[in-house]
Amino acid sequence: MNNRHLSRRLFKFLFPIVIALQISSALIVDNPNHSINRSYIKEDNFRCFFEYIPQKDSLFYLGDEFLEINLGRQIGYFIQRSGYVDTFSISSGNKYLPRGLETPTGLFSVQNKAPVQISRQFENAEMLNWIGFHGNFGFHGLKKRGYYNHLGRRPSSHGCVRMSVEDGERLYPKIKIGIPVLIYNNEPSRIIVFGKLSDFDPNFDILITNGSKSIYKILNKRLKNLHKRKYLLYDIRKVFLDKKLNLVNSNIVSESNYEISFFPRKRFVYFDLSKEKPLTTNIAMFHYFLTDTCKIEKR
Repeated sequence: MNNRHLSRRLFKFLFPIVIALQISSALIVDNPNHSINRSYIKEDNFRCFFEYIPQKDSLFYLGDEFLEINLGRQIGYFIQRSGYVDTFSISSGNKYLPRGLETPTGLFSVQNKAPVQISRQFENAEMLNWIGFHGNFGFHGLKKRGYYNHLGRRPSSHGCVRMSVEDGERLYPKIKIGIPVLIYNNEPSRIIVFGKLSDFDPNFDILITNGSKSIYKILNKRLKNLHKRKYLLYDIRKVFLDKKLNLVNSNIVSESNYEISFFPRKRFVYFDLSKEKPLTTNIAMFHYFLTDTCKIEKR
């Protein structure tokens, strides 16, 4: 066998391996625990490199705090404009219980509050630190502590979002009527980011204060366009959420059955963390859900 023939065989054998290694190295990312998350990093200068960025529908909120519930992880977040994030364990609705319902997903708003709410449907049970967000669905604690074993682990309620009495006592005074509540199972197709009124163009952008069928239709169509890769073509207007929302009977979806579209592009984002600010403030909120696509390295 001559050298030329041998080199050709080696090339045919090694070329696919080299290509595969290059592709895999491009897709390998750091541990999500070291990527953008709700943790504090004390070093001064970091560079965040995004290689593949999933497109999201961003809603710009003019208020100072909102709620997020991740049903997949059974965790809730009370997020403030200052960057402070209060994390609490929850237990959501279990449809397999008698008269049980799944906690609905979507975008809602806090509708009412009460230190104690009586559930006539379930033997006049006392629901402590009640925070209602969608009809009979709300956040609350219970006097009996048996459900504590399920908090942060699995759904165990008949539809509401249960939390510990201690978390309820801490959060109840802070949560105001009218703030947004974003609930999703795993990864939402739309996110809430803090916006400024000075960025709002009244002749072009959309400002939402009250919910209506027409508003819900517009927002849900944006997600359809997002997953059909038509988002940047049709949905160029920004959507702003007023400081106080009244989303009654909301059917604004937070996630879609379609696969999230990924647009290969490179972007560097720099953070000034000299004052030990969390990465969930300002511009970083745009990329909060990109924990599996972001690499943070010291600059």
